[in-house]
Amino acid sequence: MPLTEPQKRILKILASRRSPENYLAGATVLHRAEDSPRFSEDIDFFHDIADSIAQSAETDASTLKHFGIDLEWLLRTPTFYRAVAIVSGEKLKLEWAVDSTFRFFPVVEDSLCGFRLHETDAAVNKILDLAGRREARDFVDILYIHKTRLSIGALAWAACGKDPGYSPAFLLDHAGQHVAYAQDDIDRLSLNEKMNIYDLKREWLTALERSYELINSLPASDIGCLYLTPEGTPITPDPESPDFKGLARHFGSVRGAWPSISPFMDHGSGKPS
Repeated sequence: MPLTEPQKRILKILASRRSPENYLAGATVLHRAEDSPRFSEDIDFFHDIADSIAQSAETDASTLKHFGIDLEWLLRTPTFYRAVAIVSGEKLKLEWAVDSTFRFFPVVEDSLCGFRLHETDAAVNKILDLAGRREARDFVDILYIHKTRLSIGALAWAACGKDPGYSPAFLLDHAGQHVAYAQDDIDRLSLNEKMNIYDLKREWLTALERSYELINSLPASDIGCLYLTPEGTPITPDPESPDFKGLARHFGSVRGAWPSISPFMDHGSGKPS
């Protein structure tokens, strides 16, 4: 679902405070589309520099107070701040945290929120979230991404570039261990329409089976990359397709990079030949 009006108001107020080193991230980036299955219940601001979090959070709080929005602080540590705001009767959670500067694409300038994480990087982060914690919202989100953006297999493949401690199969194994949800877990989410846990579980098992098939058929030398069309769009590759060799291999880097697409690519390295 699209953002709520209170969420939009906060993002607009704080937009001038965002920068390529201090940007909107998390599920809010993913759930701006009309077809999103749920509302994001919090607003996450990521920072490249841990030392900037306290100053950023306190200044954001002062900015919101100027517009009549008070924050109740729930947690303040050197590297993580959490607060709650009440806007037009809606309770919103805001968080400020540090994140790795390693990503696939640069942070994107956005007319609503100032600067935000690229949708593909937000999607890659989401599969890592699902592997690392048991949250029903991650489960719903990753199935939404699988159906609308990139498959779970393509996300797991790329995520190993951000977290080399995983292999694609190991990451999928961990993600699969965290999907033992009950209907009550799903019902507690702010959903566009009611979801049935049995349907979701069937979708997951089908997607997981296809994901294992995909990662087992991709070249090991490509682990950690996104596959891009000649236009630079990330896609789920088909290794059996004659177009597979023509896909660019895009690897992450510090602060990310826009891909340089060329018809003359050395596809073993992802660099122009």
